[in-house]
Amino acid sequence: MMYSSFYVRPSAGEQVETTVSLQPDDRPALLGSAVDAGGQPVADALVVLTASGKTAPDRVVRVSFTDEMGRFAFGPLEAGALYQVSLYADTMLRRTLEQPKD
Repeated sequence: MMYSSFYVRPSAGEQVETTVSLQPDDRPALLGSAVDAGGQPVADALVVLTASGKTAPDRVVRVSFTDEMGRFAFGPLEAGALYQVSLYADTMLRRTLEQPKD
């Protein structure tokens, strides 16, 4: 894996252009795909990454959603750590709640 990080604070009306030099990074990453029983990608599934602790309770490390192809990614992770990945997808109907206007 390659890695780089930087901060930027643009001013109003400013367009910032940069070139980023990536450096080697050996920390692990987790890449995956969510599919349904028919093998079709599941978009917008909730993906929760939990770290399992030996002496402390499990803790949520990161939360994400799958993209339109069912893909998700987490990283960088701690080498040798035990993680649990939980995916939640629903088939419930959704509706928008209209707020009353004052």
